[in-house]
Amino acid sequence: MKFIIGIGNPGKKYEHTRHNIGFVSMDVLIKHLSGSLSWKETSELKAEVHAADDIFLVKPSTFVNHTGEVLKAIEGKYHPGLKDILVVCDDVNLRFGKLRLRDSGSAGGHHGLESAIEALGSEDFPRLRIGVGTEELPKDLEGFVLEKFSGEESKKVGAISEKAVLICESWIKEGFQAAQGRLSQLQSKE
Repeated sequence: MKFIIGIGNPGKKYEHTRHNIGFVSMDVLIKHLSGSLSWKETSELKAEVHAADDIFLVKPSTFVNHTGEVLKAIEGKYHPGLKDILVVCDDVNLRFGKLRLRDSGSAGGHHGLESAIEALGSEDFPRLRIGVGTEELPKDLEGFVLEKFSGEESKKVGAISEKAVLICESWIKEGFQAAQGRLSQLQSKE
């Protein structure tokens, strides 16, 4: 079983915000795999879940800072290995549109990843970070990530999410190393 968790905040208020790039990428991935997925909202997992065979695409119904609750519920019900969980999230420390895939690591100040690490009791799970940063970050990072994308950024979010989806699909079908290779290929074309 493989689980991809897109981090974001639920509700219309947070749609199209930088913090929700994980949700945007999940929506694109769901469309890519829609022929083989069934949708269900599950209160026991506190999430919207799209599943096919042994692949689960998850959009938590909790806020970013409580992402760990969903991972704890997934762990309790399905018992996946840490390497079978891929978390997709925003990263203000990466320039807008840059992607970074790691098989483990710290939260780097991201409260959703902090919550996930605490819930899983480990930093040893893969994560795909999507850059939402600018050259000069404001002092109020919390406010910044909760802002909607600028007009110029909005035009690029679809293409960025498509790249993230290609990485996720490689991870699902061929594993972490293949996904990392795919990311290298995509970035060499930039």
